[in-house]
Formats: sequence, structure tokens, C-alpha cells
Amino acid sequence: MVLTVNFISCEDDRTHLENTQPVFVSAYPQASSVHQLVTILGRYFGTDRSAVKVYFDDKEATLVEFSTDALQVITPEGSGDVAVKIVVGGVTLDGGIFSYQKPTIQYKVTTLAGNGASGWVDGTGDIAQFNNPEGVAVDAAGNVYVADRTNNAIRKITPTGQVSTISGNGTKGYQDGPVTSALFNFPWKLDVDAQGNIFVAERDNDRIRKIGLNMVSTIAGSSRGYAEGNGSAAKFNQPIDVAVAADGTLYVADNNNHRIRKILPDGTVSTLAGSTSGYADGIAAAAKFNTPSGVAIGPDGNIYVADRGNHSIRKVTPEGVVTTVAGTQKAGAKNGVAKEATFNQPYGIDVNDNGDIVIADLNNNMIRFISTAGEVSTIAGSSEGFADGFGAAAKFSSPTDVTFGQNGKIFVADLANKRIRQLSLID
Repeated sequence: MVLTVNFISCEDDRTHLENTQPVFVSAYPQASSVHQLVTILGRYFGTDRSAVKVYFDDKEATLVEFSTDALQVITPEGSGDVAVKIVVGGVTLDGGIFSYQKPTIQYKVTTLAGNGASGWVDGTGDIAQFNNPEGVAVDAAGNVYVADRTNNAIRKITPTGQVSTISGNGTKGYQDGPVTSALFNFPWKLDVDAQGNIFVAERDNDRIRKIGLNMVSTIAGSSRGYAEGNGSAAKFNQPIDVAVAADGTLYVADNNNHRIRKILPDGTVSTLAGSTSGYADGIAAAAKFNTPSGVAIGPDGNIYVADRGNHSIRKVTPEGVVTTVAGTQKAGAKNGVAKEATFNQPYGIDVNDNGDIVIADLNNNMIRFISTAGEVSTIAGSSEGFADGFGAAAKFSSPTDVTFGQNGKIFVADLANKRIRQLSLID
């Protein structure tokens, strides 16, 4: 037997040690505003999170994500061009120059109602409890309505945070009639018309329900399937969102049928766009969606769709012409030009009177915004968790729905946090 011994020279040893010293590679974006997310790439940042600090001039940034070769931080208050420093243990790295820009929009995130515990409690603010709040909608008076999915109930939150139950008693079932005795089976998302009627996409009963003045009725749907027709003759396959137009027409995200359905005021159901699962722009049945999960009506009369499985935002004209507004079909969290931006299962959507679009980006745990200029930005959220705060400093856990309220407010169904969150514009 021959024993081979490999010796490492002092020079090789020094090289090895040098190569394990922390190294800065790049940071992006290099220009943004306060309370925004910046990603720093490098090598050998180590495994001790507490040993890593990032400074923008002399102000420490909030470290939200940490690994040996990547950091994500939230920019502190600042202005102009500042030097970025990364401190890893006793080593200080030059992170280049970051340029502060004046934010076009900035939001502060607070909790309107809920305390994180699963339950069913009416009350004010953090006294109230929800069990997987899935959908949110706002009426003309500023009240927020919640599809409290696992409680099989529809809840109401006043502008002061007082929570009450509109209908549903916690029991899964199907029953129309007085709101006090009506039953639901996984109400998913909802919308409110100008008269205060509430329309509910009820996933597991495969129906579209209406809550009017003290009464619950079925607008359309029966057993699971796919069929056009009037009222109960029509069939849906897990409808999960509904939007009501000014003339009373309803648009439905028919999730597992991969279609956008249309319900006329007389109850007649037809398919506006979509066919089999896939991705295609086009007209009516030539267009394809992949589990569309959110619908909203813009001021232009077009229907905007959160096309979850395609990681895209689509637009459908009243004539059924489908185009892509934003997204590349690839999962990601890239901001910028709409057609180049990426999402990760966009789930809920709403459009304001100006035509701006807000999206609950489910798997990114972010709230995204598409301006009328076609720019995508992240207005709140970063990594998964729970935190109130400004912009990226706030945290969500599986946000499923969003709705615009009064005075520029945005409300979020923060599903896994069992809370309804509120975004308020900062001047």
C-alpha cells in the first residue's frame, strides 16, 4: 500500500482564507425611495444573522432576509446619494452608492381588525377574530365586508373597526332565506353594489349568492360543472370571485373552468372569455386562462383578471377581447415596466376610479400596484410574517384579496394572519 500525503502550502492556505472572506457583488435597485426593499448579493456573509449590519450612510437598514450570499434590507430614512456599507463581523464592505428618489406613492400599513387567532368573535379592532378571511369589499359608506371563509360567514367592519356578522352561523351548508338562518359553504370573495347588496362567490356550493335587505338568495349556479343557462340551470366549477357593474351585470372568476363568466340582471349566465386551461390572448373562447382567481371592473368598463396560474394580470373588454396587462407567465417579484414585471400567484385584484390596479400577490406576500402609466411597484410587504409599518417594512402572510376604499385607502384580506389590514396613503 502506498500512502499519499498531500501538503497544503502556506500560500494555498492564505488563498483559501482570503476566498472565504465576505465579498460584495451587487445591489439592486440602486435608486428607490424610503421603506423599500433592496437586495444585496455577495459571498460568505456567514451564518450569524446578528453579525450582519447594513448602513445607508450612518443609518442602519432593517435586515429582513439573510443567507450566506444574499441579503434583503429595507431602506431607512434618507435623501440624495448615500454610501452603502455592509458590516459582516469585523469586516466592512463597500456597497456602492444608493440614490434616494421621491416616492410617487407611499403607504403605511395598520391592522383594522383581527388579532391573529383563529376564531369567531365580533367586537372592535383586535378583539375581533376571523378564521381565514378570504375576500374584502367596500361600500359607499366606507364599511368593509369580509368573506370569512372557514367560519362560513359574511362579516362587516365599520370605519372605526367595529366587527359584526351579517349572515352565516359557522355551519357549512346551503340555505337561502333570512340572513339569520342562511347557510354558506366556503364563501370566497365578494362585491357590493351601490344599493348595498352583497354578491358572494361561494366556492364549495358552486353558486353566486346575493345578500339583500335581510334576505339571502341564489343568483345562479347549482351543482358543480360547466353549463350556460338561466339561474340554477347554469353551472360553475369553484367560482371564487365576483364583480358587479353599475348596470347590475356580474362577472365571475370561474376558477376551475378557467373562464370569466357573465351574469345578466335577469340571471342569464354566459361565458365572456376563456376555454381550457392555458395561456392565450384572443377573443372569447380563443383566449385561455389558468385558474383565474380575481376579477374587478375598471372605470373604462373593462374587466381585469388576476390570472393566478399564469402569474399575470389580464384585461377583458365587454366584447370578450383578452389581452395581457402585466406579467411574463413566470413566477417572480420584479417591478418595472408592466410587461416585464413578474408576480407569484396574483390572487386578488381591484381597480380605482383613476384606472390604477392593486393586486394581492399571494406567494410573494406583497401588495403590488400597476399605475396607469404601466409601471409595476410593490407598495407594501416583503417577506412572509406579520408586521405593521411603512411600505416594505410591513409583512403579510398569504394576502388573498384587496379593495380600494375611500381617501386612497386599500384594504387587504391577510388570510394566514387572520386579520384585515389597512393601507393609508402618506403625504
